[in-house]
Amino acid sequence: AGLLLLLAVQCHGWLSPNVLQHPTRLRQSSSSYEEPDNQFGNQNYWDKTYTQEKEFSWYCGWSEELEPFFTELVPDASAKVLIPGIGNDGCIRDMFDAGYTHLTAFDYAPEGVECAKRLFGSSRLKLMDDMRVADARSLPYDNEAYDAVLDKGTLDSIYLSGGADKELAGKYLGMAVKELARVLKRGGIAFCVTAACVDAVQESFDECNEEERCWKQIRDGSIHMTDDGYTSNNIDA
Repeated sequence: AGLLLLLAVQCHGWLSPNVLQHPTRLRQSSSSYEEPDNQFGNQNYWDKTYTQEKEFSWYCGWSEELEPFFTELVPDASAKVLIPGIGNDGCIRDMFDAGYTHLTAFDYAPEGVECAKRLFGSSRLKLMDDMRVADARSLPYDNEAYDAVLDKGTLDSIYLSGGADKELAGKYLGMAVKELARVLKRGGIAFCVTAACVDAVQESFDECNEEERCWKQIRDGSIHMTDDGYTSNNIDA
């Protein structure tokens, strides 16, 4: 069974992490999908964004923000971790430098991958497991390949890519959530940092759980303190 940690944040304030468990395996989708008619689902939009802004830590940085909560749930730095939507996020480079070197990263936008490669540099890239262009709705990875997933806003962007069509937005998000369930090992952690679409992301995991028993929630949203004293309010797991 796999675990989900959903961390909802506003600006740099911690509002809500989640962790669930998936006892069943899902089939990999081999379909290709059209680009949504919305900037958040448009490769050209993200290519332009990454060209203009070379480095930005989405929602939060690593040290003393994300690190204490992630390392509590994934203490083994040798864990195989999947990073959706890596783009220009310097947090992931800092995570790598903290010892999590078995990273597989992807981005929907080609420039996002190129930006990440520049951020990491050749010496780090040699040690990473993989970095490529990929669609979160149809991942090119094997079943049960990863110990953990660290998502920082990618699920938000997928939902927002549906624009005013909330049914389409929910469909795209649901596809991505099911793919995370498929590629995670039983007992693996899905650690998701969300802000713009907290309710939609939570509902998508709940729906996946109802359909396939993908996840088991293990925290209730109350104040959480790590063993070394870091505190986050409204942690759902």
